[in-house]
Amino acid sequence: RYETAVSVARFGVDTAGLQWDTAAIATGENFPDALTGGALQARTYSVLLLARGSTLPPDVATVLSEKRDHIARVRYLGGSDVVTPSVRSAVAAQLH
Repeated sequence: RYETAVSVARFGVDTAGLQWDTAAIATGENFPDALTGGALQARTYSVLLLARGSTLPPDVATVLSEKRDHIARVRYLGGSDVVTPSVRSAVAAQLH
């Protein structure tokens, strides 16, 4: 699911008018935050990526690093119990 989210984001940007400017990160371990956040991301034409527990999957880290010049803001969908501080730190590290 994590790699699929990256593939969907790339496809959405390449073919459906989505953008990297306001990327969102949600947990891939429980669906409610990603499900509701997906509507927000669709409304703003932005991508949604998934994190695993307290780690950032390698494919997600790679795409964040590749697209860092296009990402102006990151939305975290869920509290720090869901998208943990270590995931947030890993995201920040990929963007700098």
